[in-house]
Amino acid sequence: MACLSLLSGVHPLPLLLLITLLGPVALVRGVTFRVVNKCPFPVWPAAAPNAGHPVLAGGGFLLPPGQSRRVSAPATWNGRFWGRTGCNFTSTAATANAAAACLTGDCDGRLACNGTAGAPPATLVEVDLHEDQSKGSSYDVSLVDGYNLPVAVWTKPPTSAGAAADRKCVIPGCAKNVNAVCPPELQVTAPAAKAAVVVACKSACVAFGTDAFCCRGAHGTAETCRGSAYSRVFRDACPAYLSYPYDTAAAAARCYAEVYVVTFCPSRWGEGADRVAQA
Repeated sequence: MACLSLLSGVHPLPLLLLITLLGPVALVRGVTFRVVNKCPFPVWPAAAPNAGHPVLAGGGFLLPPGQSRRVSAPATWNGRFWGRTGCNFTSTAATANAAAACLTGDCDGRLACNGTAGAPPATLVEVDLHEDQSKGSSYDVSLVDGYNLPVAVWTKPPTSAGAAADRKCVIPGCAKNVNAVCPPELQVTAPAAKAAVVVACKSACVAFGTDAFCCRGAHGTAETCRGSAYSRVFRDACPAYLSYPYDTAAAAARCYAEVYVVTFCPSRWGEGADRVAQA
């Protein structure tokens, strides 16, 4: 009623002209993450928000091979996604004393991480959303905490700026299987029928914890932390991913969209990024 009384003295023609000049009012909407599993095995995707942001999809869920799930998020959400592998949530050992239920990326033995960060090493998709299209939302894939799965991220539908902009919005998967080239001192293995299998590759920071590898203390600037032979293993296998904290060779993508696609195992090793964008 208050709104009607305020408008009661306004002539309809000027008001109509004002609405026509301003155009339709754009309503702020959230975004959708389409999470896809192209791995030949189950993946348990997980999400953890940064401080002050809500937990998405309970923080984690099962995604069988070949399936996808849509996860809704506020237009200003900040946080990270990662994939967990080799999980068993029915084991009594996993449920007792928060023992690990997953071989990689575990979050205190829970299916729904509920905001708890995953245990490294795990490939991280880091997201910083903005509802203002002029600022552009940003996202990257980081191996700063190590690697467990290849991941690709891109926008859908493609941005209207054309093919060049589309390519800018794609972070492709890896050219090599990192677990196959991981140095022995960084390997995370799991028992198998014939021999232990490498299921993840630690970063040098996770493996050794020194300031030099973790870019801390006297090594806490871009000038004093320039990567290592270990980070170059990641760089060679996954050129589009951040291989250490001050890695400037792999810039974050800055693209606004209503739908972001996050795909685990996006392509076979060595296939081009162009094919990933069409998946």
